Amino acid sequence: MHDQDTILSTRFVDTHVHIMATYGLESVVAAGVGAVRDAGTKNALSLSLVRRSGQQGVPVILSAGWAVYKKGGYGSSFGIPLEGRDEFLKEISRLKAAGADIIKVIASGMVSLKTPGAITPGGFDKEELLAFVQAARSEGLEIMAHANGEQAIIAAAESGVRSIEHGFFMTKKALDTLVRQGTYWTPTIGALARAADADGTSDEIKDYIHSLIDSHLAMIQYAHHIGVGLTIGTDCVLPNPRYQEAYETELAYFIEAGFTHEEVVKIACDNGATLLAIKSRGSNSK
Repeated sequence: MHDQDTILSTRFVDTHVHIMATYGLESVVAAGVGAVRDAGTKNALSLSLVRRSGQQGVPVILSAGWAVYKKGGYGSSFGIPLEGRDEFLKEISRLKAAGADIIKVIASGMVSLKTPGAITPGGFDKEELLAFVQAARSEGLEIMAHANGEQAIIAAAESGVRSIEHGFFMTKKALDTLVRQGTYWTPTIGALARAADADGTSDEIKDYIHSLIDSHLAMIQYAHHIGVGLTIGTDCVLPNPRYQEAYETELAYFIEAGFTHEEVVKIACDNGATLLAIKSRGSNSK
């Protein structure tokens, strides 16, 4: 983790990106985002960028290096397939040695863009996740968990992960677990919206995804009401020439969910800085 006294050059934090090329950071800096958490790529580029983290023209970077996922399930775009507890424990040691700041685990599949209401195959069970969290903590690391669906979200939170990423098909029962466990949630609303707008998506699926976004926003408001730590994450793969638009859209979704401007700024700045264990200037600075 970065030193607690690290000062952001700007207030805003993006707690979920994927850095594929160095020049992708230019759009992050231009958008006024001062810190990002890289959720893993197959080339693990962000590990080499951490040395420049926080320098002129480079945001503060926390890196997962590469993600880990269960063999045969979702996750091949961003990580390494594993088959069993022993392989995972070895991979934690590899990631620690490579300089990872956090471990990214794919704890479920993704929202199906073919079958409304379905989640694609993938993920680890609660017993495996518990072992992973314990092993990661023994190396001084926490886990950020890609998790969709009530069962996967609850299992991940109860195992002690630091944050839930995406959390589609979130429920009040799952959110009650998050607040009880002190688990953060990065909802990545825009990622789902971008999927709906992709070429080739049927009108039926588009309508379904937009209804899912509405329910997601309702759960975000409930999460805030009960005290779940929320953060802003775009899930952008960088470089992305429309990064600033994606970040601002993510903020706008929170406004749409009923948050005040001041609440959104606090989530984007202070909550993000707390999750990344860095120091923000505070929500009142300009």
